[in-house]
Amino acid sequence: MANDLNQAPDGADDDGMSRRHHERSYMFELGQRVRSLREERGLTQNALARAAGIATDMVSRLENGHYSSPGLRTLLRIADGMGISVGAMLPEAHEVSQTTPEGVARAKLSTLVHRARLEDLELLGDLAYAVVHRRRPQ
Repeated sequence: MANDLNQAPDGADDDGMSRRHHERSYMFELGQRVRSLREERGLTQNALARAAGIATDMVSRLENGHYSSPGLRTLLRIADGMGISVGAMLPEAHEVSQTTPEGVARAKLSTLVHRARLEDLELLGDLAYAVVHRRRPQ
């Protein structure tokens, strides 16, 4: 008998509706995660778009859950613009440590180092060494 119990009244099956709902929900969570990571790094949408080499409206649509299927290239560019991996942007990769002041500071520093030119990395290393090893008067 071909009577499908999974068939919705309008002809769409419940699995398809459930899958679309899950996809929309996931894209919303991804957008919120991207926004959070961007803000932790002190970047505006415009600054992230420039760093990623994409249009500002793409960042905005992704963050607001209106970008239903960004391509891998777009996600790679956004991740690269923030100095992180695509995996770190995924909602399930959320780390509590990034909500602490130390985590936020480390995220900002990581982004800056990632975006630095090669010739500036040695100088940044020297500066970091000097800051970490500075002596405080007692």
